[in-house]
Amino acid sequence: MLKKILHVLVGVLGIISVCFTGSALSAEPVLIGMNTPVTGAAAGEAVYFMKAAKLAEKHANAAGYNIKLLIQDNQSTNPGALAALNKSIEQDHIFALLGPIKSTQVLAISDRVKQTELPTLIGGTNVNLTQQGNPWFFRCRPDDSIVVKVMLKYIKEDMGLTKIAVLHDADAFGTGGADLIDALAPKAGLTVVKREKYTTKDKDYTAQLLAFRVAGAEVMIHYGTNAEDVAVCQRQYRQLGLPYAYIGSPSSAVKDTIHLAGKAAEGILAIADATPGGSPEYTAYSEAYKKEYGEEMDAWAAWNYDALMILARAIHEAGPDRSKVREAILNLRDYRGVLGTYSFSPNGDGRHSACVVEVKKGQPVLKKIVTVE
Repeated sequence: MLKKILHVLVGVLGIISVCFTGSALSAEPVLIGMNTPVTGAAAGEAVYFMKAAKLAEKHANAAGYNIKLLIQDNQSTNPGALAALNKSIEQDHIFALLGPIKSTQVLAISDRVKQTELPTLIGGTNVNLTQQGNPWFFRCRPDDSIVVKVMLKYIKEDMGLTKIAVLHDADAFGTGGADLIDALAPKAGLTVVKREKYTTKDKDYTAQLLAFRVAGAEVMIHYGTNAEDVAVCQRQYRQLGLPYAYIGSPSSAVKDTIHLAGKAAEGILAIADATPGGSPEYTAYSEAYKKEYGEEMDAWAAWNYDALMILARAIHEAGPDRSKVREAILNLRDYRGVLGTYSFSPNGDGRHSACVVEVKKGQPVLKKIVTVE
């Protein structure tokens, strides 16, 4: 069964061949670190991140590659992310890194990554992450400017609405997303009638949700960070009788949020990285994941799979030379991964589209793929 799955994935994902020439590596595996929240507030999502990465490690090695994934717990904090990176460098002696998804954690490790010239693939979506002059960051998800443009375009053209309320986490991710909405909404012909924030682990969002109704909002954009917070908000939004439409950042339709929100998640719209069922790559990965773990994949976590496979491909092409691996990633064009097509810009951004999904029967279902500049 594994051979059949690998045959499909080799064809659609471009997994490296069994036969190596030129840059073939020795019997010693290439050590790739993973900086993820095994414990702490975001530990629920890390379960899926690690499963995706370990599946990539298995597929790459079964295809003839020789890598070893070494996981360090960033404890869901910025200091923890830096401590985990130092362990990966000083104790594990890694060659490259599968970095965090939280933008603040990516910023926390930026100087150390730059200092050590460590090829690092990241999931953080804050626009500034790849604008700070760090040539060793490569983003495998659409940044927040793309996410916001997709949201606004869908609200205007597909939902036919113009009055927006914004609810966001007070952290850097949520605030950055809300700031982008404030800046870009007028250009899209939309009006932000009310903006409210909350802090991680808040339990009552009723005041904010009612304020949106009073302000005449037609749709609420929820720019949330942690699944637990987003799920609580969705339940309270449902209890208020759905007073306006809802569309959320990617955290609104991830597996952990849907599980915690239960029936309250039904019908929720969100932006997602992936195109559920929309490509052979997605389908092949979904089948392989279910075969491996006996459960449905979490689309949000699949960037870890793509990132590790991109690293494997770059190392195969360039050999164990970090500068050459960096150039190989930057030169990657139209690489078809699980989440879509990757072509890296000079500053390290690999994705340029996102999709709108709707939660139906506990699963995110594709409504529309949107590409923006």
